Amino acid sequence: MSGEIIYSNVTFSRPQKQDDVAESKVSEAARDGEGDVTYSDIRTGTVPQVNVQKESDVCSADPSPPVGSKVVTPERGSQRVVLVTLVCLCVVLLVLSITLGVFYVSNIHFLRAVETNLTQHTSTATRCASGWKFYNGSCYHFSEDKLTWEQSQYACIREGGHLVIIESQQEQDFIRMKVGNTEVKNSYWIGMTDIKEEGVWVWMDNTTLSNNTKYWDLNNGTDVSAFPEPNNWPPGEDCAQMGWRCSVQISCWFDLGCDIPSKRICESRAANY
Repeated sequence: MSGEIIYSNVTFSRPQKQDDVAESKVSEAARDGEGDVTYSDIRTGTVPQVNVQKESDVCSADPSPPVGSKVVTPERGSQRVVLVTLVCLCVVLLVLSITLGVFYVSNIHFLRAVETNLTQHTSTATRCASGWKFYNGSCYHFSEDKLTWEQSQYACIREGGHLVIIESQQEQDFIRMKVGNTEVKNSYWIGMTDIKEEGVWVWMDNTTLSNNTKYWDLNNGTDVSAFPEPNNWPPGEDCAQMGWRCSVQISCWFDLGCDIPSKRICESRAANY
């Protein structure tokens, strides 16, 4: 049925403007003769409207919150807690740093002292024989047995040394402190004699006693003060000893008879020195 137009009731719930547009389009179609047009019931629901803003509107929008809106800000109490916590941590770290620093420094000094002491003991142990004392490149043995001066000389040679030859004030100080305050009968032979020529004192290596290294006891304050050492009194005192007042004064040599048994001080060169 060409050219025939069939109308049916079209019901639109909303919006009204859309209904008018639809009807106008149907009327236009009928007038233009666009063929059969069939209408059916069309129900339109409420179409939610989406508010779409242009990009330019978004970019130009004011970032500040609307008037009257609530802005959530951190509470001051929580900020104070965080601040106090950080301060406490800094204080703890500072105290720990100071404590560790003091501990480190004190231990460094202790370890250096231990190292020095160990080095001295190691030097003595490796450079000197057992029972010998190390000092400035030499080893010294202070005997307990007693021999004559000549016997003491050979005893030192058998032990790898000789009767001590004192060449400086420092060496004299070291030896006299080891000898200490002894009675004459417990004094020590040293390697010097004037047996070849009275009054000319010669060391074991045939060097003459120097005026710069003379440490004869002048006997000041004693009952023999009128006889400063060496006094060859009684006659025949041709060998040198040290002892008696060595702990209180540096000058503590005296002459004695060479045949009187006494202790001895032997000296040898330290190994690997």
